[in-house]
Amino acid sequence: MSDARGPESLETGWLAGTPAGDTLLRRYVLANAEWMEAVARASGRPVLRTDDLVVVDEHSPHLLMNTGILVRPVEPGREEAIVADLAEFFTGGDEPYSLFCPWPTDLAGLVVVGHPPLMLRPAASAVPPVPPGLEIAVATVREELDEYEQVLVDGFPLAELQPWRSGVVFHPANLHVPGVQFFVGRAGGRAVTVAMSIVGCGVNHVEFVATMPDARGRGYGEAVTWAATMAAPELPSLLIASDMGRPVYERMGYLALVRWTLLVGRR
Repeated sequence: MSDARGPESLETGWLAGTPAGDTLLRRYVLANAEWMEAVARASGRPVLRTDDLVVVDEHSPHLLMNTGILVRPVEPGREEAIVADLAEFFTGGDEPYSLFCPWPTDLAGLVVVGHPPLMLRPAASAVPPVPPGLEIAVATVREELDEYEQVLVDGFPLAELQPWRSGVVFHPANLHVPGVQFFVGRAGGRAVTVAMSIVGCGVNHVEFVATMPDARGRGYGEAVTWAATMAAPELPSLLIASDMGRPVYERMGYLALVRWTLLVGRR
């Protein structure tokens, strides 16, 4: 059936007036951008929001801390303006920065370093039991957030942030950002595995999953990911996976939807 409307009036799913709930991908992209901005503002870090992207700057040695996300596909003729916005924002020092792009994207001056898959887990009603000897709880105070942070730095690992020191990843204000929960799994009283849940725009975003090397192979990482996945059991959960971690998520029922583009730049 033909549509008599002109192309300028056709819904693309990424117009300024497109409802947040238009698609699951749009929900996730907007929720991710809102979380980045909320965390940065809570900790007093700079934020840039344009019609094209949201980026934040921690002036961290690790590129995942100085990061952003495209919130709509790059329109023809917008490439130079986006690159100029990034160059103007990321100034001072020489730390790298990253940009997550939900679509195939190439921007002059930035390097494509990967195409990680976005994965979806429909709302779940039952989960496997937690492995014996593992206890999972939500971090509520700075000392528990430190435990989470150390597992992330040493277990992921984030080599540029080693040796770990308190606050190298998370400002204490992160504990009070609405919709965010930090899950810490402990074995023998020691934090060994972590995962984060971020609820927003009608989806649950699972992020920053890590397990200490000497605690792997026991189902701990999967168990803490289930805890984050079930933070809002009535909602679908989405995450960006690595190819190495993908089989674990597939075993949990996560489905690969599309590959994103991860770009890296330097000041």
